[in-house]
Amino acid sequence: MRHLRHLGCLSATFLSSMAIASCSSKSDPAPSSPVDTGVESGPVVVTYDPQGCGYRVAAIDGFPDFEATADSLGADAAPKHVRLGLGGGVDASKAGYADPSTSFAVIWQTDVDTKVSKLRFGDTETALTHVVDGISYIVPQELNRGPEAGIRFHEAHACGLTPGRTVYYQVGGSAGGKDVWSDVRSLTVAPAKGGKDPVPFAFFGDTRDALGRSDLPVFKAITGRVKVSGARLGVFSGDAVLIGADQSLWDIWTNASDALAGSVVVAEAAGNHENELVRYFAHIAMPGATKNAERYASFDYGPVHFVFVDDYVGIVAPSIDVTNYRAEVLAWLDADLQKADGNRANVPWVVTVHHHPVYDSGADKARVAERKSTHDALLSLYDKYHVDLDLAGHDHFYERSKVLAADAVATKGTTYVICAGGGAPSYSTNPDNPLSQSIVHYDPDTFQGLYGLATADATKLDVKVYRIKGAVGTSPADDEIVDTFTLSR
Repeated sequence: MRHLRHLGCLSATFLSSMAIASCSSKSDPAPSSPVDTGVESGPVVVTYDPQGCGYRVAAIDGFPDFEATADSLGADAAPKHVRLGLGGGVDASKAGYADPSTSFAVIWQTDVDTKVSKLRFGDTETALTHVVDGISYIVPQELNRGPEAGIRFHEAHACGLTPGRTVYYQVGGSAGGKDVWSDVRSLTVAPAKGGKDPVPFAFFGDTRDALGRSDLPVFKAITGRVKVSGARLGVFSGDAVLIGADQSLWDIWTNASDALAGSVVVAEAAGNHENELVRYFAHIAMPGATKNAERYASFDYGPVHFVFVDDYVGIVAPSIDVTNYRAEVLAWLDADLQKADGNRANVPWVVTVHHHPVYDSGADKARVAERKSTHDALLSLYDKYHVDLDLAGHDHFYERSKVLAADAVATKGTTYVICAGGGAPSYSTNPDNPLSQSIVHYDPDTFQGLYGLATADATKLDVKVYRIKGAVGTSPADDEIVDTFTLSR
């Protein structure tokens, strides 16, 4: 692991005819991949350049201003809800593209007066020799939930890592002779892109409960299972909480996921219940540096190219598309999938992740229009570039389609999976869907939940889907396997 030099750069980018404002230390260049807005005018986007990473991190329009780390500790300075994510660019042809084999991001929370934002990491628990500065910002109180003064969120990025290595880290800092650091945690970063060794990952979604009042026992059980399973990546397909503006629900969600989120990178696609709110984006770390930052991204994880798309704004809900998101994301998706399809020799699998299904057997007729919107926006690109596996949520059951292409059963095409059993109330389905291969229901009121574990290598992608059977057990071995399938090259 190389020593990371200090950048310590914050910038405010005006997406207009003005040039992008940026800064860097004298010894370090600005990011090699500048922000490309694709528009002549637009909102103010706040950005910063993580130390030594060569990429820029941005926030959506209306996000609170980033603040550089400062020597200030408040009364409640201990880092809370430490969780891993990913930074980087979203253009695979440019330097700084998101790379979980060499980098990771960390988010944590404190009181508003704690401005110190440091990340230190290394190869052993006792040798955290690399220290980098992060940023922070305050998300104000909404709905009279959470601290009246708001919550300060902190974010820092580690880069220049060795693929496949285990890294130990802490977050926090020191001020006034006082140290406030989190416990030492560890993660194993992704293997090198295109590696032939098997890569395990998990997928799950729709963790909100019916009334938004429980402590999310099903979700907590799923995160515990995923942690002991050995999965190195968590894939979340949206709808974390019932009301995205309610901080008390996010506190419950983060409490339920703390054991997993500090040791496994969880990549997320937004659901409709997140409602495109600042509070949702504060709780995740995903790549991107435009006015639509963190709404879409892709990255290679060993032999798998993962693609994440927010399919709510501009697609399912076109009336809230105030940033030209639909045009931006579909143009990006076309280019990204085209490049991924041409890189099969190195990264053979393409897996897409979003919230609203392209196909499903849900009985709720009110959702037909949502499904059509997602179908019409995404299907032609998925067929054109031969997406292997599509992971979605929203409809609270498990369903796997037959292999499909152009709305018909095919020998080669895409397998569509809905895995929305993280604790949300279960939904009914229509039987005898000719496109459906497998449907599984669950009952969260009797402590049932659904999650998937997959392993990918150069020639096959094996998937097992589990149903938690009750409030006992701690690992997948204690659960019921309800579906298995293998995709082969």
